[in-house]
Amino acid sequence: MDENEKTREDLLRELNELRCQIRELEDEKNERGRVEHALNDQLHFLQTLIDTIPNPIFYKDARGIYLGCNKAFEARLGLEREKIVGRSTYDVFPNDMARRYHELDAHLLSRPGEEVFDASLTYADGKRHDVLLYKGTFTDSEGILAGVVGVTVDITKRKRAERALQKAHDNLEVRVAERTAELAKAVEELRVEVEERKRAEDALRTSAEKMKIFAYSVAHDLKSPAVGIYGLARLLHKHYRKLLDERGGSYCDNLMRASEHVATLVDQINIYIATKEMPLTIENIAVKDLFKMVREEFSTQLNLRRVEWIESEAAGEVRADRISLLRIFRNLVDNALKYGGEHLSSIRLGYEETDTAHFFTVEDDGAGVTGADFEKIFGLFQRRSTSPGIEGTGLGLAIVKEIAERHGGSVWVEPRPERGAVFHISISRIL
Repeated sequence: MDENEKTREDLLRELNELRCQIRELEDEKNERGRVEHALNDQLHFLQTLIDTIPNPIFYKDARGIYLGCNKAFEARLGLEREKIVGRSTYDVFPNDMARRYHELDAHLLSRPGEEVFDASLTYADGKRHDVLLYKGTFTDSEGILAGVVGVTVDITKRKRAERALQKAHDNLEVRVAERTAELAKAVEELRVEVEERKRAEDALRTSAEKMKIFAYSVAHDLKSPAVGIYGLARLLHKHYRKLLDERGGSYCDNLMRASEHVATLVDQINIYIATKEMPLTIENIAVKDLFKMVREEFSTQLNLRRVEWIESEAAGEVRADRISLLRIFRNLVDNALKYGGEHLSSIRLGYEETDTAHFFTVEDDGAGVTGADFEKIFGLFQRRSTSPGIEGTGLGLAIVKEIAERHGGSVWVEPRPERGAVFHISISRIL
């Protein structure tokens, strides 16, 4: 092989190698293009994603230069993204604000992690906004600290509501004092009026009728404000009880208990009025079904206190107003649980009938009833002398008495031989 032919082969070989290198470079270029396209798609998606978030978001490098933001952040500053990205805090904020933000960023970068700031900011729309600013550091792919990302949450409405609630709290004691004075004045006026009307029987009857109408109206009208005061007291207790000192906390607790008692009392008064005035809906009621409904209603309390429930195997049927009859047993069983004390271990429901009446009994082995209480506990706002410190309205047994009498019967109580009490209820069979 001559030298020229050898040189030609070397050139062809080098040319082939060069072609291979060119193809590899083209493949590498195409691959880089695909990667760049994928990265651009991903960046576009991420930008679209944060643009849909209504909270202002920004991120900047460790030098304080903005790398990006969302539309909400543009709206907050009143600047387009092109005038934010690539610029520092000092380029987009007044010097005093920029200095403060720079100091906060420097502190966060010195101790990487997350921080939350409570601030008040003026947006580009000129309005003042209460905000929470969440900031956190981020790293690059190699784990090196790269910058700071921040999210602003507008809490203006919440702050406004808190201030309104605080104002209501500040005015509450004054309003309560004023209302108490008004009620005291009204009570005094009623006392004087009653004393004057005692001088003549006819005038007394007229006054009694007027007072009845007035009491019904007051009880009805007080229901909404009583429930409203109780609801407000619950909110006050829930949100501000821990913020108050010991004395303020005690006031808050007392207000909560008092408002709950008032709401319960108004509700019981309205039940008593309904018991007296609402027409009875007489229907046939199976005694065993009646006992079952009462048992199921109190099953949780009975199980928690380990109180035995005993029913007579009654197969009879009564004609009565179902709601009223349930109310009798509900009040009597509730009283047994409420006043029975720690020694209460059983509650027994009994039933028997005669030619003229149905007789029910509710018996318990609790604290019982003293002889002095046998008659007075069925009166309005009367409570057992053995029940100090136990919450109650003094209307439950008055309601039981009213229901029994409206059913042509009566109610009375007797002591058990050892301890406890037996409540007897009779209702007429002719209804």
